Amino acid sequence: MKNNHSRISGLWLLFFVLVFFVPLGIASEPPQRGFRELERHSAKTAHQGVAVDENSFFAIASRAISRFQKSDGKLLETWKGPKDSHIRHLNSGVVIEGKLYCAHSNWPQKPLKNTVEVFDAKQLKHLETHKFPETKGAINWIDRRQGKWWIAFAFYGELENVRKTYLVRYNDEWQPERTWTFPDTVLKRFLPNSNSGGAWGPNGLLYTTGHDRGELYVLKVPESNEILEHVETLTAPIAGQGIAWDPSDIGTLYGIHRQQKQVIKLRLTHSKEYTKLRTRIQWDRDQNNPILPPRSAGNFDSTRCMNPWVIRKENQYRLYYAGGDDRSVHRIGLATAAIDDLNQWSRQGPLLDVGKPGSFDARWCVLPHVVQTASDRLHLYYTGNCGKGSGLSAFPGIGLAISDDGSAWKRHATTPVLAPSGEAGSPDAIGIAGGSVIQVKRDDGVSEWRFYYTGCPTIGKPHLLNQQKTICLAVSEDGIHWEKRGTIMQRDPNRDYENVGVAGPVVLQRGDGTFQMWYSAIGSRWGYYCICYAESDDGIFWTRGAQYGENLQLEPSKSGWDSQMVEYPSLIREGNRLRMFYCGNGYGRTGIGMALSSEIDPKK
Repeated sequence: MKNNHSRISGLWLLFFVLVFFVPLGIASEPPQRGFRELERHSAKTAHQGVAVDENSFFAIASRAISRFQKSDGKLLETWKGPKDSHIRHLNSGVVIEGKLYCAHSNWPQKPLKNTVEVFDAKQLKHLETHKFPETKGAINWIDRRQGKWWIAFAFYGELENVRKTYLVRYNDEWQPERTWTFPDTVLKRFLPNSNSGGAWGPNGLLYTTGHDRGELYVLKVPESNEILEHVETLTAPIAGQGIAWDPSDIGTLYGIHRQQKQVIKLRLTHSKEYTKLRTRIQWDRDQNNPILPPRSAGNFDSTRCMNPWVIRKENQYRLYYAGGDDRSVHRIGLATAAIDDLNQWSRQGPLLDVGKPGSFDARWCVLPHVVQTASDRLHLYYTGNCGKGSGLSAFPGIGLAISDDGSAWKRHATTPVLAPSGEAGSPDAIGIAGGSVIQVKRDDGVSEWRFYYTGCPTIGKPHLLNQQKTICLAVSEDGIHWEKRGTIMQRDPNRDYENVGVAGPVVLQRGDGTFQMWYSAIGSRWGYYCICYAESDDGIFWTRGAQYGENLQLEPSKSGWDSQMVEYPSLIREGNRLRMFYCGNGYGRTGIGMALSSEIDPKK
């Protein structure tokens, strides 16, 4: 196979849209979502659709399937249907637990017969056939979400007949549970054909295609109505047909161009993601760093001081942090210092011990974040580590403790207030960790709490799978019961300092209602964390700068306590400056340091 692999630099990366949000009133044009092309690969079988798994993508033709290596487009395997095979017209596919499930019909033969054909995804060996009784409407795509199968039956011809096209949700026994039809705004774009492809996106929205147009129709499945809701239409450099979201790389979509016989890799983005940042911030590291190193053996923070979170109380800074002891058990402590003498810190703790054996926080309580929710009430959000599982899957939830003085804390419950979804392809599928909580007022006058947190979608030996993290959002009315809204930022494959993961978001709101975010980014440039920056009008769509390095704010030093990594910042305003607390090498094994920003024009 000739490989037309190309990498498109510049504008691209993730995003979704929070269709349920009422954005804050900012006098600027709202961002427009769309796709950016990343790569193209020649594939003779790129005729009907595409599927993708952790290591491979699959180009699907009516009677043939080819498997290619994702990293370089190398052809690995090919299956061709025997002449006497019943397989006549394969369509789109999805890979689930090592098996490739392909939608199939015998179209244009009559009577119409619909099946799902199952293959071993690695060897492309045909395993089994699931037959369907429907003889009207051809099965064109299949996907899986929330433990259910989703299959579309397409009708062709004039609009009245195309309106018969419908989506069915099946249980694991392939029994239908519920049916939806498509709205006219989408059906008219399908003409003169019908629905061809469909796949669930990373934030619970359904993306569908027709046969020919370079468009994706984004749909919401309603709880009560039986007509799918048309959210928006996005353009893309494909030509209809089957599509597939990459469950191992959130925000990445694969499609095909039938005429050009190519598989195309795309990234979801928006029009403001790679525009110039409003504010440029320079940082001076404190010459006395680390200002909070680990203490001697026997203390609760003898091996690590990490995850600082600072708040001000009168003329004192209160720095909450996670300390690791001699047995690598991590608990939350507190260090205090006078604002005019930040080199003298008094420590106390642990303030919050680990949970009982078997609990979500049995091994670690880390990433403290303290927020005042009432005049006499403080919330401490923290991340639990249960001591079981590999990598990021050992972080099964974010807990909550409550205090009236900031020193004595009581757990709200023994279970987390936010937990991983457990749904493959979702941004927090296998693990979850903290970030920051702020209160904002929407245009309708209603105040809501926003939790910007870290989602862990994948695990595996490759660095990308092992360390991939996304920045997610949840909202709440009371700061206790949270509704997830999905991912708002993901890794940027085009910038080597954040091409693996983004995590630990710290969001501040300016006086004019706009937002600033500092976050920890992992990339291949250093192999560990650096600290990056983004801006937003509404706290949902984020700008990361037009040029490489524009959003890179603090990188590892050339030598010393923070030469390996800088990560997990906490920020506080000091007049026209910002003070940042962050941790250094070994995720805080060398302690916590400070940096002070240059003066910032309040109009910027």
